[in-house]
Amino acid sequence: MWIEREVKTRINRSAGSRPVVLLTGARQTGKSSLLKRLFPECRYITFDYIRQVEAAKESPQQFLRQCDGPTILDEIQYVPELFRELKIQVDKERDTYGKWIITGSQRFELMEQVSESLAGRITVINLETLSAMELRESKVERTADFLWRGGYPELWSNPYLELEDFFENYLRTYIERDLKQIVEVKNLNDFRRFFRVLAVRIGQLINYRDIAKDVGVADVTVKRWLHALEMGGLITLLPPFFANIGKRLVKAPKLYFNDHGLACYLLGIVEAETWSAHTHRGNLWENLVLMELIKNNHLLPGRELFFYRDQNGVEVDFIIEQGNKITLLEAKSGEKVDNRKLNFKKIAPLLNEKYQIECVVAHSPLDDIVVELKNYKSYNPLKVNFIPFKQV
Repeated sequence: MWIEREVKTRINRSAGSRPVVLLTGARQTGKSSLLKRLFPECRYITFDYIRQVEAAKESPQQFLRQCDGPTILDEIQYVPELFRELKIQVDKERDTYGKWIITGSQRFELMEQVSESLAGRITVINLETLSAMELRESKVERTADFLWRGGYPELWSNPYLELEDFFENYLRTYIERDLKQIVEVKNLNDFRRFFRVLAVRIGQLINYRDIAKDVGVADVTVKRWLHALEMGGLITLLPPFFANIGKRLVKAPKLYFNDHGLACYLLGIVEAETWSAHTHRGNLWENLVLMELIKNNHLLPGRELFFYRDQNGVEVDFIIEQGNKITLLEAKSGEKVDNRKLNFKKIAPLLNEKYQIECVVAHSPLDDIVVELKNYKSYNPLKVNFIPFKQV
């Protein structure tokens, strides 16, 4: 079963206006399958094969010259030598749009190469795992399973694939292969334990010392491993919102997984019963809400998307800043909301002199629309996509 990706319109538009399109994202988010479906006429070359890597490294110029027409270069991070030659080829045919479609799984390393070699010649698009909106629009059955299955496309397109098998193979592939390309890991069991320790800390402030203590490694090792996971597109570190509002605010980022299904697996959640009763259900729901905002509204952490928390513990899960408008958004996993636990009235007055404010709660009511209540808007991200400041 093929599930349409919301990002396809952006990819097609970019291929018609830029010489190079780079699609980034973690492994198994569906980059290769999507591009082959969108551009069936393109020649497809993958650097997952050692033979192709060796040929490209030996003679980048000759390797690219053999690509006469539109070409997909998959997992290009394995051959950074190609970027310099790619710039030369692009500059010879600057008005030939969409000839080079490239993918990569290590976004930060790729961006460094891109900024040095292809600035002004390329559009960069990130592909996350499936969103609840994409599943709804593709009429997928049992979309409620998204709560613990997450959004890796193969889990939804292959009905015979066992959830445990997929995630165990995914972790093994990442740890034993991809991780070695990013950072040295001497003890794979330590890294697996580190992964599980992070799953317990979803939605919490990063504390390197506490994580290091629980895993049994040094603080510097934790920092290096977190960077590796962020580089590989597996986690997001959400920065705090800073504004001149007369309050002392925390400075540490909060941790989230880019796919909550992977986090659920690490916590032993593989079905509805374990999800409903799990201690960390609220944190996992918060993770789901964040990634739906990122996937469907193309919000970037640190640019439009933040959290708020002062040193007195007054907080709101997410702040969306768009010009002079701010959305304060709380994630609550239950069907009903206890208004006493919402901090909108404490935080909004600190901001409303400078910003237009709207308050929103993402929880799990039965409604399949955004509901306008007296003090805030309410919606269920499994049933509807929320767009900031859109009229109800």
